[in-house]
Amino acid sequence: MIGSASCTRPLHQALIPLAVSVPPAALFIRGKTRHIEMEEELDTAPALERQRPPSIDYLFEITNFSRREIQQLYRSFKELWPNGTVALEQFQAIYASIFPNGDSKSYAELVFRNIDQTRVGSVTFLDFITNYSKIAKGTVDERLDWIFTLYDTNKSGYIAYNEIFHVVKSMYQMVDASLQPTALATICRQHVKIVFKNLNIANGGRINKEEFMQRCRADTEIVNTLEVFNSFSTGLLNF
Repeated sequence: MIGSASCTRPLHQALIPLAVSVPPAALFIRGKTRHIEMEEELDTAPALERQRPPSIDYLFEITNFSRREIQQLYRSFKELWPNGTVALEQFQAIYASIFPNGDSKSYAELVFRNIDQTRVGSVTFLDFITNYSKIAKGTVDERLDWIFTLYDTNKSGYIAYNEIFHVVKSMYQMVDASLQPTALATICRQHVKIVFKNLNIANGGRINKEEFMQRCRADTEIVNTLEVFNSFSTGLLNF
């Protein structure tokens, strides 16, 4: 559980989202017992009112996953969402099942909006796998780019105080819904203050993507924490 003491934690823990890999983890838990056969195309069956993904060769070219990993991900995705798309409410339900003691709706929506970059109100397998590729197997720059976009909630190209506060508040609510509003606001303000200090952002100011990535790259703790996603994702895919 996150408490007020966590406000003193270093920048790398303050910046990196708590649950960017939660949806893939949930997919594997639900779908790992199903036998997976190798096939040239992900899905060749007729599709009525169902979103068909691109070919496995195309996904292999644009992501960092192997062909077998792509098939594993697709089988699990299709098992949960047979029509090939995920609505916001379904996405939020995944988070709610993993964080039963918190209110994860706001944070889940932030992640959903970050994946649904075409703003159509649903996430396809293509959306899912390209974003997860950045998180799970991307370069440091790809991961930092994804995190910046998550925090840039109004898509202005800058991260401002109110945006960081909103994301941080959503993260705390996701973990512990029992926090009282006054205590929650105090914790979040302290948390955001640490982020601003370590990123060298003037009080009340903002930071663009280039500055954000440059300052995060210079922090070895951030880089090391981002590398944790490699071993985490490898463990999920090797079943």
